[in-house]
Amino acid sequence: MNEHRDKPYVKWGLTALVVIFVSILLVVIFTDLPGFFGVLTALEMILEPLIFGVVIAFLLNPIVRFVDSRLLPLLEQKTKWKPAFIRNLSRAAGIFVSVVVAVLILYAFFSMLLPQLYESVVGIVDNAETYYTSIDRWVTNILEDNPEIQSYVDSALGKIYDFINNWITTTFLQDVQKLLTTLTSSVVAFVKGFMNFLIGFVASIYILWSKETFQAQSKKIIVALLSPKGADHVFYLGRNIYRVFNGFVIGKIVDSAIIGVLCYIGILILKMPYPALIATVIGVTNVIPFFGPIIGLVPCAFLILLVNPLQAFYFVIFILVLQQVDGNVIGPKILGNTVGISGFWVLASITIAASLFGFAGMILGVPVFAIIYLLISDSVNNKLRKKNLTTDTTAYGPISEVAELPKQDRTAAP
Repeated sequence: MNEHRDKPYVKWGLTALVVIFVSILLVVIFTDLPGFFGVLTALEMILEPLIFGVVIAFLLNPIVRFVDSRLLPLLEQKTKWKPAFIRNLSRAAGIFVSVVVAVLILYAFFSMLLPQLYESVVGIVDNAETYYTSIDRWVTNILEDNPEIQSYVDSALGKIYDFINNWITTTFLQDVQKLLTTLTSSVVAFVKGFMNFLIGFVASIYILWSKETFQAQSKKIIVALLSPKGADHVFYLGRNIYRVFNGFVIGKIVDSAIIGVLCYIGILILKMPYPALIATVIGVTNVIPFFGPIIGLVPCAFLILLVNPLQAFYFVIFILVLQQVDGNVIGPKILGNTVGISGFWVLASITIAASLFGFAGMILGVPVFAIIYLLISDSVNNKLRKKNLTTDTTAYGPISEVAELPKQDRTAAP
C-alpha cells in the first residue's frame, strides 16, 4: 500500500528534477552561447566519421532494400540453403550492388566534370587577354567622350596605385605568411576530412549489415523505459520522422538529377558553352531549397557572360523558366507532401539553419525543421484530443472563444 501511495510523489520528484536540470542547462546555454556552439563544434569533429557513416548508409539504404526484397525471396525459393546463410548472402549482395552503383555514379560524375572544368579554366585563361582588350577598349571609349569621368578615374587609379605600393612594401610578407598558414591548415583539414570519409564509408557498411539489429535494440530500450502506450507513440513518431526525412532527401536528390539533365539538354540545344560544367553546378545547387537555384545561377551566368553576353541573358531566362517548371511540376510530383510545411517556414528554416550550421544547414534545415514541426504538431493535437476538441487548424481562425470550437471527431485518425 505504501508503495502505491508513494508512487505519485516519486513521479513528481523525478519531474521536478528534470525541470530543474533543463532549466539550469538552458541558463548555461543562453549565458554562454559561443561556448555552447564551441562544444557542439568539438562534438561534431569527434563524431564526424560516424556522421559520415550514417549519411552514406542512409543514401545507400534504398538500393540495399531493393536488392534484398528481390533476391531474398528468389534464394528462398530456388535453394535449400540455411535461412541465416540466405539472409547474409542477400544482404551482402545488396551492400555490394549499392557500393558499386555509388562508385559508378561518382566516377561518371567526376569523369564528366573534371575534363570540362579543366577545359573551362584553360579557355578562360587563354581568352583573358581578349577579355582585357575588350574591356580596355570599352573603358577607353567612355573616357575619351567624358573628360570629367577620366579625371576622376585617374585620381582613383592614383590612390589605388599608392595603396598597392604601400601594401607590397609593408604588409605583403605578413600576408604571404598568413596565406601559407591558411593553405597548410586547408590541406590538413582536407586530408582529415578525407580520412573521416573513408572511416565513415566503412562504418556505413557495418550499419547497413546490422541495421535490423540496431533497430531491434533501440525498440527494446524504448519498450523497457516507457509504457506500452508511450512506446507505441514513439514508434509512430519514428515512422513519420523517417518518412519526412527519407522522402525529402531522396526526393530532392532525384529532383536535382532531373533538373541537371534537363539543364544539360537545354544548354546543348541553345549551343551555350560549358554544358557539362554548368548543368552539374545547377543540378548540385538545386539540392538546396529556395536559395539553391540563385547560388548556381550567378557563377554559371558569369562564365557564359565572359564568352557571350547575349547568351548569358538567354541562360538566365532559361534557368528561371526551368526553376518554374521544377517548382510547379517536377518538384511536387516527386516530393509530394513529404515535408508538410509552408513556404514561409521553408525560408525561415533555411535562414536559421544556414546561419548556425553553414552549408549543411542549408541542405538539412528544411527536413529537420519539418520533423520539429511534426513533433510540436503531434503534441498539440494530443493535448486537444484529451480536451475533446478538434484538431482541424482551420476551425480556430474565426473563433472568438473556445466554446465555439467543434468537438473532436472520434473517428478521426490519431
